[in-house]
Amino acid sequence: LKSILGPRLSHPRLRVGLNTCRSRTRPHASMGLQTLATVTGEVADKVEVKTALISVFDKEGLKELGEFLAAQKVHVLSTGGTASKLREYGCTVQDVADYTGSPEILDGRVKTLHPKVHGGLLAARGNDKHEAEMGEHGIRKIDLVVVNLYPFRDAVAKGGDFAHCIENIDIGGPAMIRASAKNNAYVSIVSSPSQYK
Repeated sequence: LKSILGPRLSHPRLRVGLNTCRSRTRPHASMGLQTLATVTGEVADKVEVKTALISVFDKEGLKELGEFLAAQKVHVLSTGGTASKLREYGCTVQDVADYTGSPEILDGRVKTLHPKVHGGLLAARGNDKHEAEMGEHGIRKIDLVVVNLYPFRDAVAKGGDFAHCIENIDIGGPAMIRASAKNNAYVSIVSSPSQYK
């Protein structure tokens, strides 16, 4: 676990220092060069992680991850079964529904598709307009996303009927992965238990 979350992640794009903060560069032309240097491993990014959003289908390693984040005093947002499992492990969790003020709806099809989630992922830190809008709408910055997707391929391979396979098409997970990737200067994404076991 420590190999990914403290002091840094093992993947050069996903390196995280929970108690350190990256040097703030303006997200303009220089950011592209900095990102390229990070991807090649020339630079180790460090993102101060104060808030994490965890929503996983595969819950392997979740206990250790939750305990580690709790020890680092990270505020954890979570959904449905992930939140319940984290609470079973003694972790303090805020339900995404409580944070957004919107319940999970449509049999769980809509959980994280909300401006308070995606605003927290996509806001450019240090951008005065973005910061003001976050304050106006009660949006907190989300620094770390831990998400893995519904097993669509497995559902099909096991001969699931059409309706079952359709329900295994993940929407919220890919949206959070893409939002985190777009705002990679400020948000780290972990998409597999193998990255924090």
